[in-house]
Order: sequence, then structure tokens, then C-alpha cells
Amino acid sequence: MNMRREQLAIDPEKCTGCRRCMIACAMKHHGRIDPDLSRVNIIGLDSKDLNVPVICMACDTAPCIKVCPMNARIRQANGTVTTNTDVCIGCRACVYICPVGSPRINPYTGRTMTCDMCEGETEPWCVAACRQEKALTLCTQGSVPHRAARKAASKTKQFHTGG
Repeated sequence: MNMRREQLAIDPEKCTGCRRCMIACAMKHHGRIDPDLSRVNIIGLDSKDLNVPVICMACDTAPCIKVCPMNARIRQANGTVTTNTDVCIGCRACVYICPVGSPRINPYTGRTMTCDMCEGETEPWCVAACRQEKALTLCTQGSVPHRAARKAASKTKQFHTGG
């Protein structure tokens, strides 16, 4: 398989907090309308009147891969970093080390989940669900500066978690 050449770009200024992206993601991966099963997480920063979609950035160095004691975190052929749920023990080490706090915990299995860019689809379902607001868009790899995106996401994580 070829490496996918797109990445997700997030514009928190355009996010209304409607959570359609979360519902679309849960439907794609679990066939249910259950935002808790989404790989996208919307963090609402009430004091700033801002909603921030948080999605795995598939870091080049991916500390979540290195920290997993079971080697359950895997870089896929399309560049995404996902969890092998047959191996994951739910220790959450990947959640704690992630610079943007992206891995989500499946509340029914205790195992982590991250964006796989809806592998096999023409575009991620979250992007299709956000077509009107355009808070989530699919961009050519390299058109979104990783360093700037990671810095902004890290600040959001620190603000949200108080760390």
C-alpha cells in the first residue's frame, strides 16, 4: 500500500461543537450513534467560548508506539497510528504520553482508539460530516505545518487538563 498523502487540518475557530464529526466516526467504526466511540474528541473550552476537535496527528516520532508495553500501537501503511485491540491491555500509557491527548478510550472495552483516516474510504467520515463548517478538512501532506499544529494542540491539551 502507498502512504496516504493527506492529513486532517483542524480549525477550532470554525468548530461549532455540533459533534457531527464524532457521530460520523462512531457510525463508520461501530455502526452506532455513540460519540463515546468516536476517535475524534471535541474539547469545549467554555472560558474561551471555543470548541477544539482533537484527532491523532500520527506524529513522525509517535511516542505512543514507543511507550506501549504490548507493542499494540502500530503505524499503518497509510501513515496513521492505530491500536491492535487484540493486544492492547488498556494501560493508557499512549494516552498519557501523547502530545495532544488524542487516543480515546473505548468505554466498552477499555482499549484505546485513534483516527485511521477511515482507511478504504475516499475521505474520512468526520470531514464529510463537517463539510458545512469546514472545521475539519483534508489537506495535502505538508500543507499543514506539523510543528505549529502540534504546538497549538499541546496548548489546548494543557489548558483543558490544567497541566
